[in-house]
Parts: sequence; structure tokens; C-alpha cells
Amino acid sequence: MKKILKILIILICVIAGLFLWFDQSRSFFKATNGEYITMWKRYGGTCYLIPGKYYGVRKPTDNYVETKNTASGDFIWNNENSKYVLFSGGKNCKIVNNDSTKIKIINYLDDEKKNDSVYIEKIGYNYRYKKGVIRLSIDILEGYAGDGTGKPQR
Repeated sequence: MKKILKILIILICVIAGLFLWFDQSRSFFKATNGEYITMWKRYGGTCYLIPGKYYGVRKPTDNYVETKNTASGDFIWNNENSKYVLFSGGKNCKIVNNDSTKIKIINYLDDEKKNDSVYIEKIGYNYRYKKGVIRLSIDILEGYAGDGTGKPQR
């Protein structure tokens, strides 16, 4: 009886450990300006995208983007020393800015026309980001990011 109880306790601990490992795993992606974005995919389909490296065990309270695990989005910096970052990820993303001392996240969709004129240039029939604009494109579902250098980050 004691042996069965020990095996059951070990099995429960292993399952709980795997659940915690899955729920607390995150990825850190680095833009070409040296800024990091933490991608924290949580159990239940929620993902948090947080400027900098975030190691907390609870939901972030400062500045972050909350979205689904199947989404994707771009973080766009105006230059290397910018205190603002634009996030373009669609209408289902919730942007929270509670700490004015940290990098402020601005929704690209709030003023698309202005943001397009500041960050994008038209060349013939094509559009591209202007020189000096730093972009980090994150695919949450696939778990990778691209920073414009051609090398994907995992």
C-alpha cells in the first residue's frame, strides 16, 4: 500500500512539474537595437508580449501586450534610443501601459495613416520600412521572430 502511495505521489509531482514547466516557459527575442521582447505563452491560449526580459511567475502588471497564442505581430522602434514602441498585431490585442518609466507600447492601428507616413515608404508599387526603422516580427504560434536580418530567432 505504501509503495502504491509513493508511486501515486511521484506521478502527481511529475504531472504538476510538467504543467508548471509548460506554463512558465518563455522565449526572448532580440531586435537589432538590442531591445528584448519576452514572449510568454500561457496555458489556456493567452500570450503576453513584454518589452525587456520578464521572469515573473504572475501575469505582468506594467507595460505589455495580451493576445492569443495563435496571433502574430510586429514591434517597431523609430530609432535605437526610442522610449516608445509601436505594436501592430490586429484588433484582438490588448495593450496595457501602467508604468510611465518603462517603454510605452503604442497601438499601430490607433493612427494608421500617421504611422504609415512615419515608418513606411512607397517604392513603385511596393512598400518597405524606412531606413533606421527597427522591426521585430513575432509569430507566436510558430514560436519564432525575425528582425529583418534574414535570420529567424527561436
